[in-house]
Amino acid sequence: MGKMKFLLVLIGVLLLGISSYGQGAEYPSYNSRDLQLKNQIQIYPNPSVDFVKVTIEESNLVDPRIVVHSIIGSRVEVATEKTDSDNFTVNVKDLPAGYYLLAVKDESTGFSKTYKFLKR
Repeated sequence: MGKMKFLLVLIGVLLLGISSYGQGAEYPSYNSRDLQLKNQIQIYPNPSVDFVKVTIEESNLVDPRIVVHSIIGSRVEVATEKTDSDNFTVNVKDLPAGYYLLAVKDESTGFSKTYKFLKR
């Protein structure tokens, strides 16, 4: 009988703890649009000769930036033009042939994703 009483008390304590868990806690709220945004990013043409186009769709990015690095990680200065809110053109015409890394970053949301492309 002692074990049964102990189990009942334990179950009661657990249920009380579960029912009061999280009271007063604030949880972030999301609307359905936020959950659908996936930051779909395309870079093309790949391989490229003169330019790389970057298209960002279904995005919650506030101020996306494009950064290009050599394959060994050195930052490469290239002209980047924002053609509209979702499209960028990166001038790679003067870069030597080889592989490069193109990073899309947004400090406001903490987003960062890197893509490899070939410059011919």
